[in-house]
Amino acid sequence: MFYCTFAGKEQIMEATELRIGNYTLDHGHPEQIPYGSDIDSAGLMEPILLTEDWVIKFGFERFEFEYEEGIEITYVLEKKNGHQFVLSDTLQPMDGEIAMLDYKLQYVHQIQNLYFALTNEELTVKG
Repeated sequence: MFYCTFAGKEQIMEATELRIGNYTLDHGHPEQIPYGSDIDSAGLMEPILLTEDWVIKFGFERFEFEYEEGIEITYVLEKKNGHQFVLSDTLQPMDGEIAMLDYKLQYVHQIQNLYFALTNEELTVKG
């Protein structure tokens, strides 16, 4: 179990949450975990807050829809097979059963792990 501070609150980051390829902060810099043995030294890493910048880096496209009630923003990642992975304006899954998660995505490694679990593909920075 590893602790970090975010917005004045101590956050717990479990080594069991991490996989090879996850992005974390290592000494304040975003780094991708290259080896399983690096997960063992996760005490030096911190989770990266999930932001619009990160979902755009992962290849999501931002859409704005205007309705009478206001503007709706969604983020869509098109897969090669025609399926889509859709996030709301709060960066939470919108479609199907995954929209009913018991927890909210807060960190980059969480969306990477969820995406892998659903697609068996890595979610990595594009470009």
